[in-house]
Amino acid sequence: MMKLTTISLLIGLSVIFGCNREIEQENNFSSATDTLILKTEKIKGFGMFPAGAGQIYFKDTTELYEYPVIFPKNISEIKLALQHVDIKPFQYQNLKESHSDYMTTFLDKNFPEKLDTSNIASKKENTICIMSGKLDNENVFIVDENNNKDFRDDSLRLYNKMDWHTKDHLIKCKYEVFGGGIIHIDSTWVNIGELRGNLLFFVSHHLVSEFSIDKEKYQLGIVDEQSNFCFDDPILALISKNGVMKDSLLKSELLSKGEYLKLGNNYYKFEDISNDGKSVTLVKEKDVSNKIGTQVGFIAPDFSFLSTEGDSIYFTDYKGKYLLLSNITACWSEIMSYEYFKELSEKYASKLDIIGIDISPNLLKQNIKDLNLTGIFVIAESNPLIQKNYREDYCSRTCFLIDPQGRIIDKFEISDWKVSLAKYLE
Repeated sequence: MMKLTTISLLIGLSVIFGCNREIEQENNFSSATDTLILKTEKIKGFGMFPAGAGQIYFKDTTELYEYPVIFPKNISEIKLALQHVDIKPFQYQNLKESHSDYMTTFLDKNFPEKLDTSNIASKKENTICIMSGKLDNENVFIVDENNNKDFRDDSLRLYNKMDWHTKDHLIKCKYEVFGGGIIHIDSTWVNIGELRGNLLFFVSHHLVSEFSIDKEKYQLGIVDEQSNFCFDDPILALISKNGVMKDSLLKSELLSKGEYLKLGNNYYKFEDISNDGKSVTLVKEKDVSNKIGTQVGFIAPDFSFLSTEGDSIYFTDYKGKYLLLSNITACWSEIMSYEYFKELSEKYASKLDIIGIDISPNLLKQNIKDLNLTGIFVIAESNPLIQKNYREDYCSRTCFLIDPQGRIIDKFEISDWKVSLAKYLE
Protein backbone atom coordinates (compact mmCIF):
# COMPACT_ATOMS: atom_id res chain seq x y z
CA MET A 1 0.00 0.00 0.00
CA MET A 2 2.90 2.37 0.83
CA LYS A 3 4.50 1.70 -2.54
CA LEU A 4 1.27 2.58 -4.34
CA THR A 5 0.94 5.81 -2.33
CA THR A 6 4.56 6.79 -3.10
CA ILE A 7 4.11 6.08 -6.79
CA SER A 8 0.87 8.10 -6.84
CA LEU A 9 2.60 11.01 -5.11
CA LEU A 10 5.48 10.96 -7.58
CA ILE A 11 3.09 10.85 -10.51
CA GLY A 12 1.15 13.79 -9.04
CA LEU A 13 4.27 15.87 -8.51
CA SER A 14 5.44 15.02 -12.00
CA VAL A 15 2.14 16.25 -13.45
CA ILE A 16 2.25 19.48 -11.40
CA PHE A 17 5.85 20.36 -12.17
CA GLY A 18 5.41 19.23 -15.76
CA CYS A 19 2.49 21.66 -16.16
CA ASN A 20 4.47 24.50 -14.60
CA ARG A 21 7.41 23.84 -16.92
CA GLU A 22 5.05 23.73 -19.89
CA ILE A 23 3.47 27.09 -18.98
CA GLU A 24 6.90 28.60 -18.32
CA GLN A 25 8.12 27.32 -21.67
CA GLU A 26 5.06 28.76 -23.44
CA ASN A 27 5.83 32.23 -22.06
CA ASN A 28 9.58 32.04 -22.78
CA PHE A 29 10.58 33.81 -26.01
CA SER A 30 13.52 34.99 -28.05
CA SER A 31 13.81 38.56 -29.38
CA ALA A 32 13.93 36.96 -32.83
CA THR A 33 10.34 35.76 -32.39
CA ASP A 34 7.88 37.94 -34.31
CA THR A 35 4.62 36.83 -32.66
CA LEU A 36 4.26 36.29 -28.91
CA ILE A 37 1.26 34.29 -27.64
CA LEU A 38 1.17 35.02 -23.90
CA LYS A 39 -0.73 32.80 -21.50
CA THR A 40 -2.46 34.72 -18.70
CA GLU A 41 -3.65 34.16 -15.14
CA LYS A 42 -6.81 35.72 -13.72
CA ILE A 43 -6.30 37.73 -10.52
CA LYS A 44 -8.90 38.89 -7.99
CA GLY A 45 -9.50 42.66 -8.00
CA PHE A 46 -8.53 45.17 -10.70
CA GLY A 47 -5.06 45.89 -9.32
CA MET A 48 -3.58 49.25 -10.36
CA PHE A 49 -6.06 49.73 -13.20
CA PRO A 50 -9.04 52.11 -13.16
CA ALA A 51 -12.49 50.56 -12.91
CA GLY A 52 -15.99 51.64 -13.84
CA ALA A 53 -19.41 50.27 -12.99
CA GLY A 54 -22.86 50.09 -14.53
CA GLN A 55 -26.28 50.23 -12.89
CA ILE A 56 -28.18 47.00 -12.34
CA TYR A 57 -31.64 47.36 -13.91
CA PHE A 58 -34.15 45.27 -12.02
CA LYS A 59 -37.56 44.41 -13.45
CA ASP A 60 -40.73 43.24 -11.80
CA THR A 61 -41.00 39.44 -11.94
CA THR A 62 -44.56 39.65 -13.29
CA GLU A 63 -42.93 40.47 -16.62
CA LEU A 64 -42.16 37.61 -18.97
CA TYR A 65 -38.63 36.20 -18.98
CA GLU A 66 -37.06 33.83 -21.46
CA TYR A 67 -36.28 31.21 -18.82
CA PRO A 68 -37.55 30.42 -15.30
CA VAL A 69 -35.62 31.02 -12.08
CA ILE A 70 -36.42 29.89 -8.54
CA PHE A 71 -36.74 32.50 -5.75
CA PRO A 72 -36.59 32.05 -1.97
CA LYS A 73 -39.99 32.26 -0.27
CA ASN A 74 -39.06 34.58 2.61
CA ILE A 75 -38.23 37.59 0.38
CA SER A 76 -40.87 40.16 -0.59
CA GLU A 77 -41.01 42.74 -3.40
CA ILE A 78 -38.79 40.55 -5.56
CA LYS A 79 -37.29 41.96 -8.75
CA LEU A 80 -34.91 40.33 -11.21
CA ALA A 81 -31.98 41.52 -13.32
CA LEU A 82 -30.00 39.68 -15.99
CA GLN A 83 -26.36 40.72 -16.44
CA HIS A 84 -24.88 39.85 -19.85
CA VAL A 85 -21.69 37.82 -19.84
CA ASP A 86 -20.81 38.28 -23.53
CA ILE A 87 -22.52 41.08 -25.47
CA LYS A 88 -21.48 39.77 -28.91
CA PRO A 89 -24.18 37.06 -29.28
CA PHE A 90 -26.85 39.70 -28.61
CA GLN A 91 -25.22 42.08 -31.08
CA TYR A 92 -25.12 39.34 -33.70
CA GLN A 93 -28.80 38.52 -33.27
CA ASN A 94 -29.78 42.19 -33.51
CA LEU A 95 -27.67 42.74 -36.62
CA LYS A 96 -29.13 39.61 -38.20
CA GLU A 97 -32.73 40.62 -37.48
CA SER A 98 -32.20 44.16 -38.78
CA HIS A 99 -30.23 42.99 -41.88
CA SER A 100 -27.60 45.57 -40.97
CA ASP A 101 -24.78 46.43 -43.37
CA TYR A 102 -22.46 46.39 -40.35
CA MET A 103 -22.77 42.59 -40.13
CA THR A 104 -19.76 42.00 -42.43
CA THR A 105 -17.50 44.23 -40.34
CA PHE A 106 -18.78 42.65 -37.14
CA LEU A 107 -18.04 39.11 -38.35
CA ASP A 108 -14.60 40.09 -39.70
CA LYS A 109 -13.77 41.30 -36.21
CA ASN A 110 -15.21 38.42 -34.17
CA PHE A 111 -15.64 35.25 -36.26
CA PRO A 112 -14.57 32.53 -35.54
CA GLU A 113 -12.22 33.29 -32.63
CA LYS A 114 -14.73 35.16 -30.48
CA LEU A 115 -18.13 34.08 -31.77
CA ASP A 116 -19.52 30.78 -33.10
CA THR A 117 -22.43 31.79 -35.34
CA SER A 118 -23.55 28.16 -35.69
CA ASN A 119 -24.00 27.84 -31.93
CA ILE A 120 -25.11 31.20 -30.55
CA ALA A 121 -25.42 31.17 -26.77
CA SER A 122 -28.96 31.58 -25.49
CA LYS A 123 -29.87 34.26 -22.97
CA LYS A 124 -30.00 31.56 -20.30
CA GLU A 125 -26.43 30.50 -21.09
CA ASN A 126 -25.18 34.04 -21.46
CA THR A 127 -26.47 35.86 -18.37
CA ILE A 128 -25.90 36.05 -14.62
CA CYS A 129 -29.08 36.40 -12.55
CA ILE A 130 -29.34 38.93 -9.71
CA MET A 131 -32.46 39.43 -7.60
CA SER A 132 -33.43 42.18 -5.18
CA GLY A 133 -36.15 42.37 -2.56
CA LYS A 134 -36.94 43.07 1.08
CA LEU A 135 -36.36 40.98 4.18
CA ASP A 136 -37.52 42.36 7.56
CA ASN A 137 -37.93 45.73 5.82
CA GLU A 138 -34.26 45.74 4.73
CA ASN A 139 -33.17 46.02 1.08
CA VAL A 140 -31.38 42.82 0.10
CA PHE A 141 -30.00 41.20 -3.04
CA ILE A 142 -28.78 37.77 -4.12
CA VAL A 143 -26.41 36.80 -6.94
CA ASP A 144 -26.88 33.41 -8.58
CA GLU A 145 -23.30 32.52 -7.73
CA ASN A 146 -23.29 28.94 -9.00
CA ASN A 147 -25.33 29.92 -12.08
CA ASN A 148 -28.01 27.24 -11.60
CA LYS A 149 -30.93 29.72 -11.90
CA ASP A 150 -31.94 28.97 -8.30
CA PHE A 151 -31.44 31.68 -5.66
CA ARG A 152 -32.21 29.42 -2.69
CA ASP A 153 -28.64 28.12 -2.40
CA ASP A 154 -26.88 31.51 -2.71
CA SER A 155 -25.85 34.09 -0.11
CA LEU A 156 -28.21 36.88 0.85
CA ARG A 157 -26.59 40.34 1.10
CA LEU A 158 -27.68 43.74 2.40
CA TYR A 159 -27.42 46.89 0.31
CA ASN A 160 -24.11 48.54 1.26
CA LYS A 161 -22.29 51.56 -0.14
CA MET A 162 -20.12 50.73 -3.16
CA ASP A 163 -16.51 50.08 -2.13
CA TRP A 164 -14.55 50.45 -5.35
CA HIS A 165 -11.29 48.99 -4.10
CA THR A 166 -12.45 46.12 -1.90
CA LYS A 167 -11.24 42.58 -2.41
CA ASP A 168 -12.73 41.29 0.85
CA HIS A 169 -16.39 41.48 -0.16
CA LEU A 170 -16.21 40.47 -3.80
CA ILE A 171 -18.68 37.83 -4.94
CA LYS A 172 -17.33 34.83 -6.85
CA CYS A 173 -19.66 33.49 -9.52
CA LYS A 174 -19.63 30.95 -12.33
CA TYR A 175 -20.48 31.76 -15.93
CA GLU A 176 -20.27 30.27 -19.42
CA VAL A 177 -17.95 31.85 -21.96
CA PHE A 178 -16.82 31.13 -25.52
CA GLY A 179 -13.09 30.53 -25.77
CA GLY A 180 -10.78 28.23 -27.68
CA GLY A 181 -13.60 27.30 -30.06
CA ILE A 182 -15.92 25.99 -27.33
CA ILE A 183 -18.20 27.29 -24.61
CA HIS A 184 -16.74 26.39 -21.23
CA ILE A 185 -17.40 27.09 -17.55
CA ASP A 186 -15.33 29.83 -15.96
CA SER A 187 -15.55 31.88 -12.78
CA THR A 188 -14.57 35.33 -11.55
CA TRP A 189 -15.39 37.97 -8.96
CA VAL A 190 -17.97 40.74 -9.17
CA ASN A 191 -18.40 43.85 -7.06
CA ILE A 192 -21.87 45.11 -6.21
CA GLY A 193 -22.64 48.16 -4.12
CA GLU A 194 -25.09 50.99 -3.66
CA LEU A 195 -24.67 54.51 -5.01
CA ARG A 196 -27.47 57.10 -4.77
CA GLY A 197 -30.09 54.44 -4.12
CA ASN A 198 -29.11 52.20 -7.05
CA LEU A 199 -27.06 49.01 -7.12
CA LEU A 200 -23.96 49.19 -9.32
CA PHE A 201 -22.13 46.19 -10.77
CA PHE A 202 -18.71 45.53 -12.24
CA VAL A 203 -16.47 42.53 -12.81
CA SER A 204 -13.48 42.90 -10.47
CA HIS A 205 -10.63 40.97 -11.98
CA HIS A 206 -7.51 41.59 -14.01
CA LEU A 207 -5.19 39.35 -15.99
CA VAL A 208 -1.48 38.94 -15.45
CA SER A 209 1.04 37.40 -17.84
CA GLU A 210 4.60 36.72 -16.72
CA PHE A 211 7.01 36.04 -19.58
CA SER A 212 10.59 36.48 -20.70
CA ILE A 213 12.31 37.68 -23.86
CA ASP A 214 15.91 36.49 -23.95
CA LYS A 215 17.04 37.15 -20.36
CA GLU A 216 14.61 39.98 -19.60
CA LYS A 217 11.55 39.16 -17.46
CA TYR A 218 8.31 41.07 -17.81
CA GLN A 219 4.84 41.13 -16.32
CA LEU A 220 1.82 42.54 -18.14
CA GLY A 221 -1.55 43.41 -16.65
CA ILE A 222 -4.78 43.50 -18.66
CA VAL A 223 -8.33 44.61 -17.87
CA ASP A 224 -11.49 45.23 -19.86
CA GLU A 225 -12.08 48.99 -20.00
CA GLN A 226 -15.81 48.48 -19.43
CA SER A 227 -15.15 46.09 -16.49
CA ASN A 228 -17.03 43.26 -18.22
CA PHE A 229 -16.60 39.47 -18.21
CA CYS A 230 -15.14 39.35 -21.73
CA PHE A 231 -12.33 41.48 -23.13
CA ASP A 232 -13.98 43.45 -25.92
CA ASP A 233 -12.26 46.72 -24.88
CA PRO A 234 -8.96 45.54 -23.40
CA ILE A 235 -6.42 47.82 -21.73
CA LEU A 236 -2.85 46.55 -21.30
CA ALA A 237 0.10 47.87 -19.30
CA LEU A 238 3.60 46.77 -18.37
CA ILE A 239 3.48 46.42 -14.58
CA SER A 240 6.85 44.80 -13.80
CA LYS A 241 10.30 44.38 -15.34
CA ASN A 242 12.95 42.02 -13.93
CA GLY A 243 11.05 41.77 -10.66
CA VAL A 244 10.67 45.54 -10.11
CA MET A 245 6.94 46.20 -9.70
CA LYS A 246 5.34 49.57 -10.43
CA ASP A 247 3.30 51.09 -7.62
CA SER A 248 0.88 52.90 -9.95
CA LEU A 249 0.06 53.33 -13.64
CA LEU A 250 0.03 56.59 -15.56
CA LYS A 251 -2.61 57.31 -18.19
CA SER A 252 0.15 57.28 -20.82
CA GLU A 253 1.10 53.69 -19.84
CA LEU A 254 -2.36 52.25 -20.57
CA LEU A 255 -2.44 50.76 -24.07
CA SER A 256 -5.48 49.86 -26.13
CA LYS A 257 -5.62 47.12 -28.75
CA GLY A 258 -3.64 48.23 -31.78
CA GLU A 259 -1.14 50.28 -29.77
CA TYR A 260 2.50 49.41 -29.18
CA LEU A 261 4.47 48.24 -26.17
CA LYS A 262 8.25 48.66 -25.95
CA LEU A 263 10.02 45.58 -24.61
CA GLY A 264 13.80 45.81 -24.69
CA ASN A 265 14.85 47.28 -28.04
CA ASN A 266 11.70 46.21 -29.86
CA TYR A 267 8.13 47.43 -30.14
CA TYR A 268 5.24 44.96 -30.06
CA LYS A 269 1.73 45.70 -31.26
CA PHE A 270 -1.08 44.67 -28.92
CA GLU A 271 -2.71 42.60 -31.63
CA ASP A 272 -5.48 40.73 -29.81
CA ILE A 273 -6.77 38.97 -26.73
CA SER A 274 -8.90 35.83 -26.63
CA ASN A 275 -12.57 36.18 -25.73
CA ASP A 276 -12.03 34.54 -22.33
CA GLY A 277 -8.77 36.41 -21.71
CA LYS A 278 -6.64 33.28 -21.49
CA SER A 279 -4.14 34.41 -24.13
CA VAL A 280 -2.77 37.70 -25.46
CA THR A 281 -1.11 38.19 -28.86
CA LEU A 282 1.75 40.65 -29.37
CA VAL A 283 3.31 41.18 -32.80
CA LYS A 284 6.79 42.70 -33.23
CA GLU A 285 7.08 45.85 -35.30
CA LYS A 286 10.43 46.70 -36.91
CA ASP A 287 9.97 50.49 -37.05
CA VAL A 288 7.41 52.73 -35.32
CA SER A 289 9.13 56.08 -35.93
CA ASN A 290 6.54 57.14 -38.53
CA LYS A 291 3.49 55.70 -36.78
CA ILE A 292 0.50 58.01 -36.39
CA GLY A 293 -1.66 57.67 -33.29
CA THR A 294 -2.54 59.03 -29.87
CA GLN A 295 0.05 56.85 -28.17
CA VAL A 296 2.88 58.72 -26.45
CA GLY A 297 5.83 59.07 -28.86
CA PHE A 298 3.73 58.78 -32.01
CA ILE A 299 2.91 61.47 -34.58
CA ALA A 300 -0.34 63.15 -33.54
CA PRO A 301 -3.27 62.48 -35.93
CA ASP A 302 -4.18 65.38 -38.18
CA PHE A 303 -7.32 67.38 -37.51
CA SER A 304 -9.38 70.31 -38.71
CA PHE A 305 -12.62 71.58 -37.25
CA LEU A 306 -15.04 74.44 -36.79
CA SER A 307 -14.74 75.96 -33.35
CA THR A 308 -17.79 76.86 -31.26
CA GLU A 309 -17.24 80.43 -32.51
CA GLY A 310 -17.43 79.25 -36.14
CA ASP A 311 -13.71 79.61 -36.90
CA SER A 312 -11.88 77.09 -39.10
CA ILE A 313 -9.02 75.52 -37.10
CA TYR A 314 -6.23 73.38 -38.61
CA PHE A 315 -3.54 71.27 -36.95
CA THR A 316 -0.93 72.88 -39.23
CA ASP A 317 -1.62 76.21 -37.50
CA TYR A 318 0.11 74.85 -34.38
CA LYS A 319 3.26 73.30 -35.84
CA GLY A 320 6.31 74.67 -34.03
CA LYS A 321 4.35 75.22 -30.80
CA TYR A 322 3.33 73.19 -27.80
CA LEU A 323 -0.36 72.27 -28.06
CA LEU A 324 -2.68 70.77 -25.45
CA LEU A 325 -5.87 69.04 -26.58
CA SER A 326 -7.92 68.92 -23.40
CA ASN A 327 -11.10 66.89 -23.10
CA ILE A 328 -13.66 68.42 -20.76
CA THR A 329 -17.07 67.07 -19.86
CA ALA A 330 -20.08 67.46 -17.62
CA CYS A 331 -20.27 63.68 -17.34
CA TRP A 332 -20.10 62.60 -13.64
CA SER A 333 -19.59 66.25 -12.55
CA GLU A 334 -21.08 69.30 -14.26
CA ILE A 335 -18.23 71.62 -13.29
CA MET A 336 -15.08 69.79 -12.14
CA SER A 337 -13.22 69.33 -15.43
CA TYR A 338 -14.08 72.91 -16.47
CA GLU A 339 -12.49 74.19 -13.27
CA TYR A 340 -9.34 72.23 -14.02
CA PHE A 341 -9.37 73.67 -17.55
CA LYS A 342 -9.58 77.19 -16.14
CA GLU A 343 -6.70 76.55 -13.72
CA LEU A 344 -4.32 75.13 -16.32
CA SER A 345 -5.24 77.86 -18.81
CA GLU A 346 -4.44 80.59 -16.31
CA LYS A 347 -1.13 78.92 -15.45
CA TYR A 348 0.17 77.98 -18.91
CA ALA A 349 -1.72 79.95 -21.57
CA SER A 350 1.46 81.97 -22.26
CA LYS A 351 3.54 78.82 -22.82
CA LEU A 352 1.29 76.64 -24.99
CA ASP A 353 -1.87 76.70 -27.06
CA ILE A 354 -4.92 74.99 -25.58
CA ILE A 355 -7.99 73.56 -27.28
CA GLY A 356 -10.94 72.34 -25.22
CA ILE A 357 -12.90 69.35 -26.57
CA ASP A 358 -16.44 68.77 -25.27
CA ILE A 359 -19.58 66.81 -26.16
CA SER A 360 -22.21 69.02 -24.44
CA PRO A 361 -22.59 72.38 -26.24
CA ASN A 362 -25.17 73.80 -23.83
CA LEU A 363 -23.25 72.92 -20.66
CA LEU A 364 -20.01 74.10 -22.26
CA LYS A 365 -21.61 77.45 -23.05
CA GLN A 366 -22.90 77.73 -19.50
CA ASN A 367 -19.51 76.92 -17.95
CA ILE A 368 -17.72 79.36 -20.28
CA LYS A 369 -20.05 82.06 -18.94
CA ASP A 370 -20.02 81.03 -15.25
CA LEU A 371 -16.26 80.42 -15.00
CA ASN A 372 -15.18 83.05 -17.52
CA LEU A 373 -13.31 80.43 -19.58
CA THR A 374 -11.23 81.61 -22.51
CA GLY A 375 -9.73 79.73 -25.42
CA ILE A 376 -10.73 77.70 -28.44
CA PHE A 377 -13.44 75.06 -27.97
CA VAL A 378 -14.81 72.33 -30.23
CA ILE A 379 -17.77 69.95 -29.99
CA ALA A 380 -16.43 66.49 -30.84
CA GLU A 381 -19.66 65.00 -32.20
CA SER A 382 -19.83 67.70 -34.89
CA ASN A 383 -16.22 67.18 -35.98
CA PRO A 384 -15.45 63.59 -37.11
CA LEU A 385 -11.63 63.82 -37.07
CA ILE A 386 -11.61 65.09 -33.49
CA GLN A 387 -14.14 62.50 -32.33
CA LYS A 388 -12.41 59.59 -34.07
CA ASN A 389 -8.90 60.31 -32.82
CA TYR A 390 -9.23 62.34 -29.64
CA ARG A 391 -12.67 61.73 -28.13
CA GLU A 392 -13.78 58.11 -28.52
CA ASP A 393 -14.81 57.94 -24.85
CA TYR A 394 -18.00 59.91 -24.21
CA CYS A 395 -16.95 60.88 -20.67
CA SER A 396 -13.29 61.51 -21.51
CA ARG A 397 -11.15 63.86 -19.43
CA THR A 398 -7.95 62.89 -21.25
CA CYS A 399 -5.41 65.53 -22.26
CA PHE A 400 -2.95 65.10 -25.16
CA LEU A 401 0.24 67.18 -25.04
CA ILE A 402 1.78 67.64 -28.49
CA ASP A 403 5.33 68.97 -28.93
CA PRO A 404 6.45 71.52 -31.55
CA GLN A 405 7.41 68.67 -33.91
CA GLY A 406 3.86 67.32 -33.86
CA ARG A 407 4.42 64.27 -31.66
CA ILE A 408 2.37 63.33 -28.61
CA ILE A 409 4.74 63.53 -25.64
CA ASP A 410 2.26 62.91 -22.81
CA LYS A 411 -1.28 61.77 -22.15
CA PHE A 412 -2.94 62.37 -18.78
CA GLU A 413 -6.21 63.00 -16.98
CA ILE A 414 -7.06 66.70 -16.71
CA SER A 415 -7.04 66.40 -12.91
CA ASP A 416 -3.30 65.60 -13.11
CA TRP A 417 -2.40 68.71 -15.12
CA LYS A 418 -0.13 70.28 -12.48
CA VAL A 419 2.34 67.39 -12.31
CA SER A 420 2.14 66.45 -15.98
CA LEU A 421 2.60 69.90 -17.54
CA ALA A 422 5.29 71.02 -15.09
CA LYS A 423 7.61 68.32 -16.47
CA TYR A 424 7.71 70.09 -19.84
CA LEU A 425 6.89 73.73 -19.24
CA GLU A 426 8.58 74.71 -15.97
